[in-house]
Formats: sequence, structure tokens, C-alpha cells
Amino acid sequence: MDPAHQVSSALSSTASPAADSLSSVLSSAVEAMQTAAATLQATESTSSSTLGLLARIILRALGVLPGALYWIITFTTITLPTWLFTLFSMSLTFTMNFTTLYDPRKPPLL
Repeated sequence: MDPAHQVSSALSSTASPAADSLSSVLSSAVEAMQTAAATLQATESTSSSTLGLLARIILRALGVLPGALYWIITFTTITLPTWLFTLFSMSLTFTMNFTTLYDPRKPPLL
């Protein structure tokens, strides 16, 4: 007897509707797990060739390539010019008051 029927029979012995709904949910969950395990085993048992591996690598590269190109184009046409404009528009000079430079008690630096 499989686990789904054991859980189902154990829960159906009580006559409450909540137990029946729980029983159906658990049995469907167990069946889904069994189906997933069978699918995984079937997938693992198939062997792939070198040509298949090469095709998967090429398809993955073709999938990544548009995203990489989009990032490079947006960086070089939007982000980099924005950074350069911000850097070059900054004032690299400073203003100093003459009274802070001149001290009458000290001789001039000439």
C-alpha cells in the first residue's frame, strides 16, 4: 500500500469534513511528489552528447549577449557622459579672503 492511501485511510477514519479535505490535499501532494520524482529520474537517465552540450552553451551565450550589449550601450551613452559632465562642471577653484592671507605682524614672503 502506497503512502498516499495510508494517510488517506488514517485520516478518513475520523468523520469530520476537515479531515477529508486534509486527506485529499495530502494525497494529492504525495502524488505530485511521486510524479516529480519519476520525472527527475527520467531526466537524469537520459545522456547528452557533446553536440547537445555545445548547443546549450551557444544558446546560453546568445541569451546573455543581448543583456550584456544593452548594459554596455546604456553605460557608455548615458551613465559615463553623466559622470563626465558632473566631473567637468565642478569648479576646481576656491576663493580665499585677502585678510586671511595677509598678516601685518609677519614680513612678506617675497
